[in-house]
Amino acid sequence: MITNIYEKLPPRIRRIAPQRVKVFYARSSVALRKFMVYAHFWIKDRDIDEFFDNKKVFFILSIGRSGTKWLADILSKSPRAYVVHEPFIEAIPHQEAFNDPRKAEEYILKFRKKEIYLRVHTLDIDIYGEVNSFLRRHREALKKAFPNATILHLVRDGRAVVRSMYSRETLMAGAYDTKYIRPKPGDRFFDKWDTMSRFEKLCWYWAVENQYLYECCNGRVIQFEKIIADYEYFRERVLEPLGLSIPKEVWEKEVQRSKNVSLQYKLPHWKEWDTWMKERFWEICGEVMRKLGYI
Repeated sequence: MITNIYEKLPPRIRRIAPQRVKVFYARSSVALRKFMVYAHFWIKDRDIDEFFDNKKVFFILSIGRSGTKWLADILSKSPRAYVVHEPFIEAIPHQEAFNDPRKAEEYILKFRKKEIYLRVHTLDIDIYGEVNSFLRRHREALKKAFPNATILHLVRDGRAVVRSMYSRETLMAGAYDTKYIRPKPGDRFFDKWDTMSRFEKLCWYWAVENQYLYECCNGRVIQFEKIIADYEYFRERVLEPLGLSIPKEVWEKEVQRSKNVSLQYKLPHWKEWDTWMKERFWEICGEVMRKLGYI
């Protein structure tokens, strides 16, 4: 299967693949899973609800480049828990949800909930969790589909995220995964978008997505920097609310390992940004940085 071949390619090769290949893979990956879900037509909603009623479910949502891979990997080490990081590419459903919340609800209720069930219902687990940046605009739909789920908002310093995204394709012309992301009418940058630099657009992207999550997650924020610096913070703010158990010695070992890092940055460290970049960042992101505890 073509999608399986693509998934086996090293990440650095997938990143440089032509946009049309990435689009084909992203659409095919979702389409094949939808086919599998619809093919199991005999499974009733009540059976799915009964399964999840007897499990603890959680979702940790964020914008990309915020430590999701590292966090999912360490949480997956908890006993009797099945924790995954972005089980498949959902960049296109994310953009659809960004522009139309109705698409988010349809996607979760008619597809994603059953997709999770089919993937895990035969496993002997007590907890199912996802650390997933693609589903950040599906938060309200997730809460409707999983009323008892715990949903947390993972954040990372916006300066580090913008630097990392700038080194990828995010918001570049033609990039399939952000092609339809732009300010909506009423946004203060709606009329300025076409004249903004890519750096400014990335600042806006970080701010608008984290502002959304902050509001709909009722301030249940966990800072990535503190998760990897303070075990007690990790235990109290992440492990205990999710019902997970990770010994301190395991955490200490994992914080020495990096996951999914940018191999080469195209921007200097934020401490070395010029005056214009610093001023533009704080003008666009300052209020959200304050809400998230970075000021």
